[in-house]
Amino acid sequence: MKIRTKLILANLFIVLFLLGSVTFALTKRSSDLVHEHIVQNATLSLSQIGQNLDNRLASYEDVANTLFLNPSLNLILDQRYADQLEAYEVYSEQFQPFLSAIQSTRDVMKVDVYTDNPSFFFSNVQLIDEGIRSSDWYKEVMSNNTGGYWTHPYLTFPKKEPVVSFRKRLNNVNRDSPSVVSLEIRLKNLAQLVDLESKNKRVIFALSDGTVLIDSDKENAVENVSELPFGGEVMGGTDGSFNRTINKESYQILFQTLNSRNIVKGMKVIAFVPTEELSAKLLQLRSLALLLFALALAVSVLLISVMSVSLTRRLTDLAVKMKRLNRDKFDSFVEVKGSDEVAQLGEMFNLMVRRLRELIGEVYQSELDRRENALRTKEVELYALQTQINPHFLFNTLNMIRGKLLIAGDRDNAKVIGLLAKSFRMMLKKGGPTIRLSEELDFISSYLQIQQYRFGDKFTYEIDVPEEEMDALVPKLCIQPIVENAISHGIELSPNPSRIRISGERRGGELLLIIRDNGLGIAAERLEDIQHRLRSVDSLTGDAHIGLHNVQHRLKHLFGESYGLEITSEAGAWTEVTISIPRDGQEEAPDVRRVDRG
Repeated sequence: MKIRTKLILANLFIVLFLLGSVTFALTKRSSDLVHEHIVQNATLSLSQIGQNLDNRLASYEDVANTLFLNPSLNLILDQRYADQLEAYEVYSEQFQPFLSAIQSTRDVMKVDVYTDNPSFFFSNVQLIDEGIRSSDWYKEVMSNNTGGYWTHPYLTFPKKEPVVSFRKRLNNVNRDSPSVVSLEIRLKNLAQLVDLESKNKRVIFALSDGTVLIDSDKENAVENVSELPFGGEVMGGTDGSFNRTINKESYQILFQTLNSRNIVKGMKVIAFVPTEELSAKLLQLRSLALLLFALALAVSVLLISVMSVSLTRRLTDLAVKMKRLNRDKFDSFVEVKGSDEVAQLGEMFNLMVRRLRELIGEVYQSELDRRENALRTKEVELYALQTQINPHFLFNTLNMIRGKLLIAGDRDNAKVIGLLAKSFRMMLKKGGPTIRLSEELDFISSYLQIQQYRFGDKFTYEIDVPEEEMDALVPKLCIQPIVENAISHGIELSPNPSRIRISGERRGGELLLIIRDNGLGIAAERLEDIQHRLRSVDSLTGDAHIGLHNVQHRLKHLFGESYGLEITSEAGAWTEVTISIPRDGQEEAPDVRRVDRG
């Protein structure tokens, strides 16, 4: 997959995720706000319906209270009349006009007064007999602490019109009076109040026991709130709002409880708000959100495509140039535009191409020089082969002299010539930079024997190195310069016979070779100067102890900085030089020769 495609897909994924998240969050929040707004409006509407019903019921209760608080009317009901004519005159002049005024002005369908006065019996006045006394409604009125209550709805006779009655005791003047007033109210009067506020929703008005007085949905009307699937939740609460599905339709259910007076306390007003209205608004909101999302996505795709093409065009050009470079086309330079990372990459590519051209030229010239040096080396090797005869001639000459001396009986000089030939042969021996310790000590033994012939009995020597250390690898001629210095500076000038001792010992993973003499020693200032020069990287050219520096340099070069020479001395008494080399890890030599220790 091309990087351009990857960039476009990656950016589109990010944009889709971000825009989708923002759109979802905004849509969800907007939906919640719309839902809250609709529920709030429905709650206000429900509160208005409850207030209207409460006010209307209060107006009817005021009518009953008017009779309750009118002492003259109460006295008329309780007074015993001598004959029917006297009672009728009182009824027609005082009682009947008051009741007619109530029915005409207060939208009351009928007013009935119940009394136990047999002398005051007319069309709107009912005599309380045993049937009425034993009726449930009468018992309810007489036992009600509030002095009145609203009945369940019923149908009038003979018109079959649905009404509800408010009934109240008339015992203001006489606390034991059994008189009761009953006001019949047409339910349609209350339903009109509900219809004004119940557009696009169902409203139910119920008594405190759940009996439904008004249900705006005539087709699905219920008689009691308990018939609703959520009736228990409504009757058990004061007010609330929740969502329910009824007959496969979703509704937001809101309910409130009237608590303004004891008479209406517990009455419920319930509203069913279809969520279709909410769904329509939410659908409109989601459609707008999707349209904005699609528009933002299209703009994002366009911008991402343009930016990706602009970015990858230069990368593609750089890739083409790299392919040309892979085919040894070292004239492939890219055109640098801008100052971003891609431009910096182009500059580095051009710099790399120039450097490659320079390196290829240098490598080509180096190869020519190498071949020329190889030819010269061949010539030198040929010359070396031609001159190899010279050492052999020298060895043969020394051996011839040694033979002549043996024939003449001069064994001492013959031995010296033999040792000289042996030493010379070892110095010119081919091989690597290291040899076995046994071979090095063999050469030192020959060298010391020659020096003994030179100085006579001026010194003796001893070589005491454990046999198991004889296969250790040491630099060639690493002991000879130290022994030579011991003879030249410590023994030759000493008036007393001296001794040189070469010993070896293990210390951890190191092998220590100790060369000690009891000659003149080294003065403190001179010893400090020698030690300083050995620690320094500067050459000791021209110095009397250049051999020590050479050995020190070779030891550190072969084995590392932790190895080398250590010199101690006491002026006029002795000098000791210690060589430290690594012992662990060296291959053991299979053939270790025993050294002639003198």
